[in-house]
Amino acid sequence: MHSIRRAITLVLISSLILVIFSAAIHGYRAALAMSSQFMDQELTTLLYSVSLSNHHPVDQTDSSELVYQIWRNGKLLSYSGTDITTPLTSSDSGFANENFAGKRWRVYTQSLADNTIVMVAQPLQSRLDLTDSLTVSVIMPFLYAVPILALIVFMAVSQGLKPLKVLSGQLSQRQGKDLSAITLSRVPTEMKPVVNTLNAVFSRLNEAFEREQQFASNAAHELRTPLSVMKINLHNLAREQPDNADKLAAIQQDTDRMIHAVNQILLLSRTSPELFHLQSGRVDAYTVAQNVITDLYSKIDKKHQDISLEGDSALLNSSEFTLYTLLQNLIANASAYAPEQAAIRVTVTNTENQVELLVEDAGPGIAAEERPQVLKRFYRDPQNAQHKPTGSGLGLAIVGQIVALHHGSIALGESVLGGLKVQVTLPVEVTDS
Repeated sequence: MHSIRRAITLVLISSLILVIFSAAIHGYRAALAMSSQFMDQELTTLLYSVSLSNHHPVDQTDSSELVYQIWRNGKLLSYSGTDITTPLTSSDSGFANENFAGKRWRVYTQSLADNTIVMVAQPLQSRLDLTDSLTVSVIMPFLYAVPILALIVFMAVSQGLKPLKVLSGQLSQRQGKDLSAITLSRVPTEMKPVVNTLNAVFSRLNEAFEREQQFASNAAHELRTPLSVMKINLHNLAREQPDNADKLAAIQQDTDRMIHAVNQILLLSRTSPELFHLQSGRVDAYTVAQNVITDLYSKIDKKHQDISLEGDSALLNSSEFTLYTLLQNLIANASAYAPEQAAIRVTVTNTENQVELLVEDAGPGIAAEERPQVLKRFYRDPQNAQHKPTGSGLGLAIVGQIVALHHGSIALGESVLGGLKVQVTLPVEVTDS
């Protein structure tokens, strides 16, 4: 079974052992080469010294910094190629530190049986240089190994975490309506609980969305038929019993309100994010506004109201149904709440990145403290309830939901016509989230 932890651990341990072992071998070889060179110089000097002490001089062609003197009975018998003819040290035997020839020297003196004294000296700086060289030779391979190790660690971690990157890429590229299960070619042990949990959540969400949509649609459809029959029966009953016309009219009004609420619930279920993304495309807001006004014109004309449409073509990424529903609710509310012979103005403004829809009326408007509340479901302004007795409090809530689908904004204010001004701003391109 594939495991991210095991894979990264094995790669890192193997790489560290291999790189450190290689660096150690290289450092050992470098130190061995330098120490061999130093020892060769020591042997050369020793050979030169011994040959002279036995009266067999040879040419000194090495570059060693070692100097020596051979004394017998106070007479200098032999010395290295320097101009120093005085003893290198006053010590008869052993080691000592002396200053001569402008340097600090380490001198070793040995007395022989025939009153012969051999002195050998070496600059202390040579020892320091040798120590530094050996240290650098040993350390440098490890310094070179650091970037190699860093690269190996980076590659190992990247490879080990590749399944997480693949999962992140799938989630970031997934559309908002896509609730299908996540599929990976190789799922590491540590990621199996995460992938299984995400798939379970997606499955539950998908089922919940389907149940909600089916319930709202089925309930609305099932209620429409009996309510329509009830309305017809009430109409017939009012004709047969004119004495109870007032009571039947109240029941008829309640029936109309219930029918309106059912229709709004059906609209609400059809403005879900899933359906919106499936039906979205390029839509002309100005054309949709014309169609809404045409469909509502008979009701508007019945109240002798004057409606105008201003603006020009405004294309945006939306669906015709949701945009129609938004404008239909706004314009129908403006007509319902505005008095007879009042003015209604619809304005469609197109900019580079957004489309602005403005619906104004000459009705009573909405108090400033009530405006945040009317966007909530089933909330109705108590001061304006008598202007639209069949209202259900879902109209502006549906508008707010549609605006949220577009990632737009909605603002309520006072119109220059004297009533309510509803300003809806929608981006031209809707980014899925």
